[in-house]
Amino acid sequence: MKKPLVKSFYCAFRGLWVALKTERNLKIHAAAIVAAVGLGIYLGLSAVEWGLIVFIIGFVLAAELINTSMEIICDEATGGKIADGIRNCKDISAAAVLVAAAAAIIVGVIILIIPLFQRIF
Repeated sequence: MKKPLVKSFYCAFRGLWVALKTERNLKIHAAAIVAAVGLGIYLGLSAVEWGLIVFIIGFVLAAELINTSMEIICDEATGGKIADGIRNCKDISAAAVLVAAAAAIIVGVIILIIPLFQRIF
């Protein structure tokens, strides 16, 4: 029997809340989001620029949430024993977040930092 749609949304929001409460890196990403949105408002970004910012924020958050769930399931399944395959799985998952964060930094420099410097100087 399928879960009601409302229950599915409840579970998803609960998962996001748990991750925000417990994961240091997600808190760092959240702070970066607040800074990026504030700077975007200050700079008066265009609709296309906001679209890119929102997309990259979602990309980084999704990667971080998948990485977090991968780490939890690997730790639970192995009792914390680090076999080579588990280590590789966790490291590759973390690398996905690294790639997403690097892309976010590049987008942020192009859309936020360069225009900020042009406005200041």
